[in-house]
Amino acid sequence: MKDKHGTLQVTGTGEIKVAPDEAFIRLSVLTEGKTATQAVEANAKRTQAVLDAVSALPNHGVTTSGLSVNPIVRYEPDTRVPTIIGFRATNAVEVLTKIDYASQVYDAGVEAGANQSSGITFRIQNETPHRERALRAAVKEATMEAKIVADTAKVSLEGPESIHIDSGSRRMFLRAETLDAAAPSTPVIPGDLTISASVQIEFRTKG
Repeated sequence: MKDKHGTLQVTGTGEIKVAPDEAFIRLSVLTEGKTATQAVEANAKRTQAVLDAVSALPNHGVTTSGLSVNPIVRYEPDTRVPTIIGFRATNAVEVLTKIDYASQVYDAGVEAGANQSSGITFRIQNETPHRERALRAAVKEATMEAKIVADTAKVSLEGPESIHIDSGSRRMFLRAETLDAAAPSTPVIPGDLTISASVQIEFRTKG
């Protein structure tokens, strides 16, 4: 009697806990004026002050993004006819720095004139070695489960027919409750990040 051949599909997941080593801070400047020129000029002056403040602190990258100017519209209560009553300009300053300096950079930017923020993002500069560890753990888990199932079903594994990899990581965010420049120093205490990887392996079986 010939051996029967088939397949066995299993999924393995690996997770690695890693302390973040980089902070990404995004501070926005919003200004208004009666004309577009007034709003833009006020924004440029204030944004430059924020740039000077954060650039004076340890960092490994300062950039701007999201520059825009838009009309401020008021609708007449009776006719709902729109009327432009001014203009609003926005610009954002983005900073990459070490975790230890994140609070200082954030507070300095706010004190210099930033009045909006999406908070602080914690991340890892080089995720590759940690992702490799997660992937190895995922493959080991999938292989172990395949062996358990094969032994229980009294079949033998002949090797992988196909392998599908789905990897990812999780980043942490810290959002400030207020942008009050007179407030105490912003506390920044990041937790570990989870770098995960998942593999789906289809083994050939014989039995």
